[in-house]
Amino acid sequence: MDDYIVSARKYRPLTFDSVVGQGALTTTLKNAIKQGKLANAYLFCGPRGVGKTTCARIFAKTINCTNPKPDGEACGECESCRSFNEEMRSYNVFELDAASNNSVEDIRNLTEQVRIPPMNGKYKVYIIDEVHMLSSAAFNAFLKTLEEPPHYAIFILATTEKHKIIPTILSRCQTYDFGRITNADIVAHLKSVAQKEGVTADDRALAVIAEKSDGGMRDALSIFDQTVSFTHGSVTYEKTLENLGIIDSDCYFRLTDMLLEKRIPDSLLLLDNILSRGFDGSHLIGGLMLHVRNLLVSKDASTLPLLQTSDDMRKRYQEQAAKCQPKFLYRTLKICNDCDLNYRISKNKRLLIELALIQAAQADEDDDSSGRKPGKLKPIFKRFQSAQPQARNVRAELAPAGTTIKPVESAKNAESVKPAESVKPKASAPNIKADSLFTSIFHSQNTVSDDNKQSTANTTPATDSNVIVKPVTDDLLQYHWTAFAASLQREDSPLKNRMCNCKPIMISESSFMIQAGNPMMAQEIETARQRILDYLRKAVSCPTLQMNIQIDEERHVEHILSRDQQYARMKESNAALAELDRVFNLELR
Repeated sequence: MDDYIVSARKYRPLTFDSVVGQGALTTTLKNAIKQGKLANAYLFCGPRGVGKTTCARIFAKTINCTNPKPDGEACGECESCRSFNEEMRSYNVFELDAASNNSVEDIRNLTEQVRIPPMNGKYKVYIIDEVHMLSSAAFNAFLKTLEEPPHYAIFILATTEKHKIIPTILSRCQTYDFGRITNADIVAHLKSVAQKEGVTADDRALAVIAEKSDGGMRDALSIFDQTVSFTHGSVTYEKTLENLGIIDSDCYFRLTDMLLEKRIPDSLLLLDNILSRGFDGSHLIGGLMLHVRNLLVSKDASTLPLLQTSDDMRKRYQEQAAKCQPKFLYRTLKICNDCDLNYRISKNKRLLIELALIQAAQADEDDDSSGRKPGKLKPIFKRFQSAQPQARNVRAELAPAGTTIKPVESAKNAESVKPAESVKPKASAPNIKADSLFTSIFHSQNTVSDDNKQSTANTTPATDSNVIVKPVTDDLLQYHWTAFAASLQREDSPLKNRMCNCKPIMISESSFMIQAGNPMMAQEIETARQRILDYLRKAVSCPTLQMNIQIDEERHVEHILSRDQQYARMKESNAALAELDRVFNLELR
């Protein structure tokens, strides 16, 4: 037990050739060593666990080797190479953690050490990890030594955040950018480690570990050790998913099929099953977003190399990508990304995910005539679907028997509607009792019946002699007034609220009156006067319709009354209270 060493340390590379996934970078370093073109300062930057410190130690070992190999590698047999222990450290290599030694005093001590020549070997190498943690004063104190060190001193700075290094330091260093290690390279290295450790590992399980490591070999080896302990030396796909808390990729393939087939109830049941197994909703959204991204890159052969997975999974992605329209993939990615951004601040996280799934199921539908943007929720029940052929005129069905309702344009386009020049005679005015709830639902569908379409197609423009201005009743006006309010967009919510609190009353054949409760309400309606009139004139077939706005004095309150004023009014309306106040001489407290 005491001799156990984690795989990340046990299998740390000892030569440039054993470094995984950084072939171009290690080749450049070996060529510089072979040609004797060594810089005084290097900057190794890149994500965690990709080999920055390891390459720095190998570099320090190789430049001090007295008998290097022709390919630029250290021989491993000379006295300098033997002085390196298992951790790749020797008396000529000094490692400094800038996170805990970031002051000017620490840099001053370093510059004092630089003056002492190496005990053996040619060079003294100073490896400074997390160099971006140095303070501004420490950076400035380090500039002179970094630019003109002794000929035997070489500095290797390592950092994960290159953007925090000041430009004066960057200009004095040769910069080497370490990239993330590909999943294929990680899987190959894990196979080698498993073989050396006598562990049986499934390729799919190793692929999951590689994907979880996010391009870092150290993370991959740490996860591998954890999984081996959990599975007792037999790393299987199912056990790996259980250990890491990852949702099976089959779930994402099934969920995508459900969204493509618009099986919304099935997708919600699958969501419930995933949540009941203890998975967090953010994992589902993040996994679905990655799955859709993989489908997107599988759509085109030129982007297929971006898909880092096994050949079997790549083929499966291609098969499902062939079923998906590009529009579905683009919009679903946007929906999942918005859901992921709002997940943390959402109070009802489950509902947020359910809404995202419902929107994704409708992502491949065309925008409707009202201009609804992609990703907006559309009715999911058959009785509300208006995109079917031969759609019913639901507004006409809602009205009482014998009523003919003329199809009108939505309120969004009402500003561009001009008063009708000619109107066909219609049936008698309907006796409509408008219901704001149902009119708001059905009017938003903006559907037209087949009969109305046929009559419109066969109707020729009427001449002036055929114009008949039909009387407008209070019920008909109220119906279209409510319908206009219900069709307003979200940005017109104040106007919608004002209109719902007002009731239009016909005062003549071509004019009506609105009684506002206060000047603010009147001003809001007055601002939208032209939009309202354009809509109503077309809806009720009365091009001369006019609107008058008055303030209802009974509802209007000029200002907020004080306590004393309220009490005085109470006494005026209640004689008993006034008598009680007179007898006992009451006072407000």
